[in-house]
Amino acid sequence: MKITLLLENNSLFGKYLNAEHGFSAWVEDEDVKVLYDFGFSDKFIHNAEALGIDLCTADYVILSHGHRDHSWGLKHLLRYYDERAMARKPIFIYSTEDLFCKKFNFIKSRAAGIDVDREILDRYFRVCPSSDPMWLTKNLCFMGAVEPSNDFERKVPQVQKKFKNGEWMPDLVDEDSQLAYRHENGRDVSIVAGCGHYGVCNIMEYAKKITGAKHIHTYVGGSHLRIDEVPQSQVDKTCDYIRAQDLRQFYICHDTDLHCKLALWQVVEPLEVGTGLVVEDIRYALPGSIWTAHF
Repeated sequence: MKITLLLENNSLFGKYLNAEHGFSAWVEDEDVKVLYDFGFSDKFIHNAEALGIDLCTADYVILSHGHRDHSWGLKHLLRYYDERAMARKPIFIYSTEDLFCKKFNFIKSRAAGIDVDREILDRYFRVCPSSDPMWLTKNLCFMGAVEPSNDFERKVPQVQKKFKNGEWMPDLVDEDSQLAYRHENGRDVSIVAGCGHYGVCNIMEYAKKITGAKHIHTYVGGSHLRIDEVPQSQVDKTCDYIRAQDLRQFYICHDTDLHCKLALWQVVEPLEVGTGLVVEDIRYALPGSIWTAHF
């Protein structure tokens, strides 16, 4: 598997790529190509072009959840398809219909949810929602709706609310989903996440459950750990969990504030993350040698 970050809050030094508060990744496994999330604007498209990635070749297009920093780039993708008179229809996957609920931030008086109607998607995609895990290749899996496994994550609703069943209610981002990659050894699993609204510990445990893996190898994505939104106790328990996992690579990024990154970097190696990051070969430094493990 190969992961390329098309968009993140920061750009890697010397890459000269666009960055914004958002997330988008291009994932390749075997001959299958996956576009995962679209950021806030059309910047992910410009970055893909600069990196030599043809977005029209995606076999799967996946939206992790409906928040605007992941979904508002979708309308630009549809325009990109129109400009190229794209005839083929990739498979569009999301977990639950909550993705299309109207969402609004009443504190900042602004829309917070997806701005493309569900009906429009049928013109461009073969739409295939699934709250259950869906295997895209022999080893790459869309995780569907995560099953929480602890009592300390996902307790604080988002500042925005969602409109469902005729009323405004707290938004717990029930539709949030990730990608899991089961390594050839059957023991390891790696994860690509957008915001990580369910919490990295819940996500990691569910990834192990659905793949049968025993160990988290690599995590690329957000944690939604921000000290202004979660209690310090959640940060501490997350750090304890991560310490016990013995991760090989922890590329923590989008929607993780500096306070929480610094806490996490006390238990895992700090790694540079940003637009243009490519994760393909995982390298370990062992006494007297360096060897490479391929996804």
